[in-house]
Amino acid sequence: MSPAAPKEVFTVVNAEYLASGDNLPSYDLPEFAFAGRSNVGKSSLLNALIQRRGLVRTSKHPGATRKVNLFRAELKDHGAFCFADLPGYGFANRSKTERSEWKESLERYLMERKDLCGVLSLVDARRGPEEEELELLEFLQQREGLATIHVITKLDKLPKSAQKPALAEITKRLGGRAVGTSAETGEGVPTIWRWMIRQSASTEDDASDEGVDTSET
Repeated sequence: MSPAAPKEVFTVVNAEYLASGDNLPSYDLPEFAFAGRSNVGKSSLLNALIQRRGLVRTSKHPGATRKVNLFRAELKDHGAFCFADLPGYGFANRSKTERSEWKESLERYLMERKDLCGVLSLVDARRGPEEEELELLEFLQQREGLATIHVITKLDKLPKSAQKPALAEITKRLGGRAVGTSAETGEGVPTIWRWMIRQSASTEDDASDEGVDTSET
């Protein structure tokens, strides 16, 4: 029996905050947006991906991210990427006017951002997809050719025996590709990196991301 192939290691050699706001400059980098509810764990997952504790602001209070925040991460052997931490939706303790402004800003970014290669739609493993997640996915379908992947967060918060059934049920409801993740253990992080690398290599070739391993549970 031949030995198992060594697992691919993704090493971030540099990471930094770039900018925040509505009218953001282009950095001529493959850009990926992280979207999800206000308490879904976007910031924690981003910190796990870029391997920098605390670079992306985390908060115990839902709605802390109020603008699109951009970060740059340089991956050894794969070049640099731009990550967009989008304002969370749902549960934010803000006025209706402010929430409406966030929604308008987020939708404008998703439809008009030229550097955008893909969107990672985050769903809490304990809650599953709710109305806001389904509305976001329906909205994203309006932009032709935009790649999306479902990222199931906080998988470690479920008992081990419940993780695979929960992931399977959420994936069934959402359709498409999904990966279970944990910012605490790093589970699923390599799968996300592989997906982004493939999308950045060819955003127009749908076949380029076939065979992505989504079974890391």
